Amino acid sequence: MFQKMMQWVRATLLRLLGQENTDLVISPAMETQIATWVRMYEDVHAQDTYSLGLPAFIAGEFARLVTLECDIQLTGTRGKWMDEQFSIFRDSLRPSVEYACALGGAVFKPYVRGDAIAVDVVQADAFFPTAFDTSRRLTGAVFSQQITRGGKIYTRLESHDFNPGTGVEVIQNRAFVSSSNASLGGEIALSQVPEWADITPEATIQNLTQPLFAYFRIPLANNKDRGSPLGVSVFAGAVPAIEQANAQYGRLLWEYEGGQLAVDVSEAAIRKGEDGGVQLDRLGQRLYRRSLATGDINFYHAFAPALRDASYLNGLNDLLRKIEMQSNLSFGTISDPSSVDKTATEVKMNKQRSFAAVHDIQRALETALNGLFYAMDKLAQLYGLGPAGDWQATYLWHDSILVDEDKAREQMRQDCRDGAARWWEYRMRFYGESEAEAKKAVGYSENPKKPLDPFGLDGDGGDG
Repeated sequence: MFQKMMQWVRATLLRLLGQENTDLVISPAMETQIATWVRMYEDVHAQDTYSLGLPAFIAGEFARLVTLECDIQLTGTRGKWMDEQFSIFRDSLRPSVEYACALGGAVFKPYVRGDAIAVDVVQADAFFPTAFDTSRRLTGAVFSQQITRGGKIYTRLESHDFNPGTGVEVIQNRAFVSSSNASLGGEIALSQVPEWADITPEATIQNLTQPLFAYFRIPLANNKDRGSPLGVSVFAGAVPAIEQANAQYGRLLWEYEGGQLAVDVSEAAIRKGEDGGVQLDRLGQRLYRRSLATGDINFYHAFAPALRDASYLNGLNDLLRKIEMQSNLSFGTISDPSSVDKTATEVKMNKQRSFAAVHDIQRALETALNGLFYAMDKLAQLYGLGPAGDWQATYLWHDSILVDEDKAREQMRQDCRDGAARWWEYRMRFYGESEAEAKKAVGYSENPKKPLDPFGLDGDGGDG
């Protein structure tokens, strides 16, 4: 469907959107890759094949690690109002990150809804890039949205074209209806679809320094199309190994199926039913098999082959470790953890690979969210929403993937006892308090006569 939509968008750009010098900035190689990632993430496979569901798990695991205990807040006069608008999107941040991890990226696009601002998460198979600037920032794209109702498919194409030189962004909306997914169909008025009735067909917005949308790009090297500014899936490097693991899993299941205990018996020894068929209970149907090799009513032969599951499991585990390596996951995430990480040093080195990948994705997400907040602020100005004023975004990313939380707490407690750190610093780090709140909580003063231990861990405190 993604590649079919690409054809429709290309034909529509010139005919209806009037963008004579615009084409989609996506190569055939990337079209194929995105379609492959979509198929694998949705677990679409041939009927006679098996699947471990690894792509969805890998993308979900990275999303979990990226958003684990993260804290994103907006402050300032306008920032507090923006934080309220952002709260719904913040609550669904993890699945949004998962979609981006699976397909290589996503676009965060705010829009006005009544007297509030909402955020659309446009997945990689639903937006089509038309322009990037010299820093590889997405500045132009066509976004698609479909609604199926009454046997008809309604499609809306929303084109954004931001010019960094002039600071002008042109937004155009067109709607189409078709009776099948074989074509885009004919153009209709936006007002014919209730959800789109309030959308302006065309708008020009000036005095911008960034687009009114933000592209969240997964920051991995693209070895499928090195010239493409688009991101790649977190499991892009492991696609062949994932397919091999699925095949190995199928062999393992067949080994269990084919190795079930059975007893070959003479057909003469099997009781017939009134209809002439074999009459066996459920257990007997699985246990006994008719043998035409002999007419001896006393013929019985047990079929109990030795299972080779250990060999299949070892082969599958080797493939899973290969997938972990190619996907930047720690060993033991999907493979058997008992076969890895023998020492504390090995554990830390193993986790470092995942930590580096997660850290890079968090930085990319932070950049995209800053772009989203800029767009929200501009929309609030244009539509007169919320209080005027400044805004600031703060981000707190948790590093428990690499650091043992309990050990880190105990180490800092000891540092506070030894005078290498202060108790209010401890509260700021582990309780999330501001400096003023932490100092007040521990009764801190610049020149205390006797520093107090706010946790009662030793007799002579630890602040001062």
